[in-house]
Amino acid sequence: MRSLLASTALIKADLAQLARNWVLRGWLIALVLVLFFGLTSTLVGARLMSVPASTVVTTTLAGFLVIWSMVIIVLSAGSVGPEADIVSDSILSRACTRNQYIVAKLISRVIVVLGVYTVAASVAGFAAYRYAACDVTVSTLIVGISIVGLAILLLVTFGVLFSVMFNNTIVSVVALLRLWYVASPVFSFLGAEYLSPASLIRNLPAILKDPHAPQVVECSATPTSINVVFSKHVDPRSAENPGNYTIECPPGVNHMAEAATYDRTKTTVVLSGLTLTAGETVQVTARGVTDPGGTQVSAASDTATCVVPGEKPAAAKPAAKPSQADKTPPRLVRMEAAMSSIRVTFSEPLDPDDAEDTASYLIENPVGRQHAARAATYRTDNRSVLLSGLDLDLNVPIKVTVKDVRDVAGNAISARGNSLVHSEVTPWKYVLGFGLPALIAAALAVAWFNRRDL
Repeated sequence: MRSLLASTALIKADLAQLARNWVLRGWLIALVLVLFFGLTSTLVGARLMSVPASTVVTTTLAGFLVIWSMVIIVLSAGSVGPEADIVSDSILSRACTRNQYIVAKLISRVIVVLGVYTVAASVAGFAAYRYAACDVTVSTLIVGISIVGLAILLLVTFGVLFSVMFNNTIVSVVALLRLWYVASPVFSFLGAEYLSPASLIRNLPAILKDPHAPQVVECSATPTSINVVFSKHVDPRSAENPGNYTIECPPGVNHMAEAATYDRTKTTVVLSGLTLTAGETVQVTARGVTDPGGTQVSAASDTATCVVPGEKPAAAKPAAKPSQADKTPPRLVRMEAAMSSIRVTFSEPLDPDDAEDTASYLIENPVGRQHAARAATYRTDNRSVLLSGLDLDLNVPIKVTVKDVRDVAGNAISARGNSLVHSEVTPWKYVLGFGLPALIAAALAVAWFNRRDL
C-alpha cells in the first residue's frame, strides 16, 4: 500500500512539473491554433470542393509523426537527465525506490503525450467525419488513430530510455531525433520498412478509408426510367452524371439517360428520359460513380438487370450497333485479392479463349515467388477474370502480369498496362511493430536505471 501511495505521489508530482513546463504549454497553444485554423479552412473549402475525411485526418495525424514529434522527443528524452542530483538524493535517502521513480516518469510522460494526442486526433476525426466527404467509418478512424498512438508511445518510451542511457538531455534529444527522422533505412534493414514514419503516413489514407466499395444492389425499370439502388451513400456529383451509366435494352442496344437524380435517403439514382421496350431485359452498369471519398463502384458488382413491365412486342428486334475499327490495346485497370483468388479487370472486352487461359497470368506473391492459378473465369459483363485455386499471403505484395491476351478486335495487351501490384494494409502488423518494441524499451529503461550509478 505504501509503495502504491509513493508511486502515485511521484506520478502526480511529475504531472504537476510538466504542467509548469513551457515546452508543453507552448505545444498546447500551437496545437490548438493549428487545429482550429487548419480544420476551419479545410472544412470551409470542402463546401466548394469535395475533401475526403481520410485526407483531413491524415494531415492531423501526420503532424504528430513529423512536426510535433520534435516536442514529444524533448519532453520524453529530457525526463531523467536534468534531475540527476535530486534523484540520487531521493533514492539514497530511501524516499523512493529506483523502480518507483522511473516508472512514474514513464507513466506521466505517456499520460500527457497520449492525452494531448488523443484529444487532438478525436477532434480532427469528429470534424472530418461530420463535415468532410465521409470516406471513413468509426472503426477505421479508431484503428488509424490507435496505430499512430502506438507509434507515439514507442517514441515516448525510447525518449525515456535514451534519457536514462545518456544522462545528458542534449545528447539524448539529438540521438533520438536522428533515429526518428532516419527511421526508414533502419526499419528497411530490419525488414519492416512499413513501420517508418514516412511509410506510415503514406499508408494512413488506406487504413482510414472505408474498405467496402459501393456496389450496385439492384434495379427496377419503367418504359421511361430506371431506378438503381446502391449499397451505400455515393458522391452526388458522380451519381448524377448520366454519362456514368451504360444502359442496354435489349442487350446490345444502348440508351442514354437524359437526367440522373440521386436520393441520398434511399441511396438510389433515378435515370430518366429513356424510351425502353416493354418486356425486354434492361442491363445497367455504373462506371465512374464513387463514394464520397472517391472509391469507385466495385468492378465485381457494378451491374444489375431487370425487366421492363409489359408485354414484349412480337416484332421487336434489337437495333444493330455501328461497328468501328478498334486499335486500342486492352490494359489492366483494377485488381482485387483474397486468400484463394484474384480478380483482375480489363479496360476492354477480351477474347474469351485468351482470357480463360491460366498460362496467360503470372502471379507473384511476394514479388519473385510465382504461383499458378487452377482456373480462370471470364465475365463479359464487367470485363473481369477471376483467378482461383490460389494460396496467397495477403501480408506481402501480390503482383499479376498478363501476357498473350487480346481484346475482341484482336489487339494484344500492351506492356505498359499489363501488370498491377496489390498490397494489403494489415493493422495488426503495426500493433506488433510499435507496441512490442515500446514494451521492450520501457523494460530496458527500468532495467538500465536500476543498474546505473547515481
